[in-house]
Parts: sequence; C-alpha cells; structure tokens
Amino acid sequence: MGKAITGPFTSGVARAVLAVMVGGAMFGCSPQSGRQAAAPSPSASVQPSASPSSVRARLEMPMRLGNRSQFSHRPLAFAVADTVEQLGRLVDDPRDQAGKFYNGQTDADYAVLVSAAAGTVRDEEATLNEVFRLFPRVREVRSVDPGPLGGVAGCGNGRNDQYYVTMCAWADRVSVGTVTFLSPKKRLGSPDDEFVEIRSLVESHIPGLPSGQ
Repeated sequence: MGKAITGPFTSGVARAVLAVMVGGAMFGCSPQSGRQAAAPSPSASVQPSASPSSVRARLEMPMRLGNRSQFSHRPLAFAVADTVEQLGRLVDDPRDQAGKFYNGQTDADYAVLVSAAAGTVRDEEATLNEVFRLFPRVREVRSVDPGPLGGVAGCGNGRNDQYYVTMCAWADRVSVGTVTFLSPKKRLGSPDDEFVEIRSLVESHIPGLPSGQ
C-alpha cells in the first residue's frame, strides 16, 4: 500500500502547489507575455447557464472527496486562501467563497485543492480565461465538459520537480472555481469526469433573491 501524503510528503505537496502559483495569483505577477489561455467553445456547455437573477450558487466543501479527506497544513492553507481571494475578485456582487485541500490515503489517491467564489459572472468565457491567466505555469489549456451545472470549463497541466499538476476550472453565471489535482507518480491525463463530479459536490444552484436583496 502507498503512503498518504502526510509527514515528509506534505512539504512536497505544499511546494508543488506553491510552484504552480508562484508568479501568478499568489504574488500578483502578470502572466507570461504572449501566453493565451484556451477559450472554451460554446459547444463545451451541456446546458445554458441560468440567468443570475433566477438562481444563485451555494458553495459547500464536503468533509471527504472519495478516498480523500480534508487536510490542514499552514502553507497549503495560505495557498488555498489566496486562490479563493483571487477568484473572489473575478465575480461581481460576491456572495460566498470557499476552499479546501484534500489528501489521499495512498499515493494513488492524488491530492486535490478546491477553490470557488460565488457572485455574478458577466462573461463566462472571459472569466475562465482570467482564471488561467492567474496561473501562468498551468499550460496546455483545453476546453472540457462543464457538466450539468453548465457554463464553460477548461483544464491545463503544470509540473514542478516532483509533482504533476492538472488544474481544471469553471465559470458560470453565478460562480467561478478551480479543482487542482496533484500526483507524485505520473501525469494525470484527463480527469474530466472527476472534475465534474467534484464541482457538483461543491456547487449547487438555488433560487435567487429578488433584485436588490
């Protein structure tokens, strides 16, 4: 059986997360010149996003994601909080923000960082592009299926010396969020289905309040 990412593995995961974010959102640097995030095509949406006047997003971080459980570690907590703050700046009329880091029980259960902010998103595709511009070390961005909650979504890849990283992000009319997968063993490939599953656990749409409330 592999080892959970605790003890000596924890610092490695923290470095992996920080390495992906260095030069991006955490330190307020501009993205690499000339790099363009891939804009998801309209066909990526399963269904149109509802109007922000009719629904709002509720964010809830579960205690577990499959074989992973919430894990607290100061550098990781800093990374999660900063990511959440940056996402919150991409929505108008912010209503809610949430983020957690989840640690797998074994090496095969790669770690996951989830961050999201709820509010009003005026332009889904432009907002999704801005998410990836916050993380210039995430490359090879491609459109993916956003799942039943609609909107647009994309995934990209990054790596430091030890860890492979795949970051997926979504933007719909009422929220924006990221799901970042980290693996010490191998490139993660395309965790599209798991991204959709995790997003569905974190975000739900509920009736919105009347205008002005």
